[in-house]
Amino acid sequence: MSSTNGQVVPRESYPTPHTVVAALISRLQMRETDHFLEPCRGTDAIWDHIRLPAPQKHWAEIAMGRDYLQTTFTRKMDIIITNPPFSLTEAFIEKSLSELSADGTMAYLQRVNFLGSKRRVPFWKKVGFPDKSPIIIPRPRFVGGNSDSCEYAWFIWDKGNRFGIDKGLSHLICD
Repeated sequence: MSSTNGQVVPRESYPTPHTVVAALISRLQMRETDHFLEPCRGTDAIWDHIRLPAPQKHWAEIAMGRDYLQTTFTRKMDIIITNPPFSLTEAFIEKSLSELSADGTMAYLQRVNFLGSKRRVPFWKKVGFPDKSPIIIPRPRFVGGNSDSCEYAWFIWDKGNRFGIDKGLSHLICD
C-alpha cells in the first residue's frame, strides 16, 4: 500500500527492486548445505539471486497456486528471504520463524515504521526484534518506478551469522 495515497496494488504485489536484492545478497554468506525458502516468490526478484542447487531451494507464491500460510514444509530452513504482503507480515514472520533452523538466517523487507505501532507491541514482544535492520538507501522504487514516502529496511534475524551486516540499525547502500 502506498503510504501517501492508501491505494493498494492487487495482491499487494510490489516486486523487490533488483538493486535492493543485490545489495542484500552481496552480504550473504551461504553454506553449501543450506536450504533456502522464498515465501513470496513473485517475479523471482530474490529467487534468481540465490545460488544453491534446485533441491535446496523451496518456495511459495499464491499467484502460482502455493499459498505460504497454507503450505507445510517438511524440513527446517537455513535461509528465508522475502518481501511479504504488508497486511500479512505478522503472520508470515511468525510462520517463518517457526520454520527457521536453530542456526538459521531470515530477512524480511518492510517499512521501517512497521516497527512502531501500539497495536504491534504484543507481536514484537512475542517474536523479538530483528538482530539487524539495515535501512535501504536510497528508498526503493516499486511499481511504476515510484518511491513511497517512508523508509524501508531489511529486518534480519541472523542466528546463523550469515549476513556481514552490523547489529542493530545500520544502512545498506543500493546502487
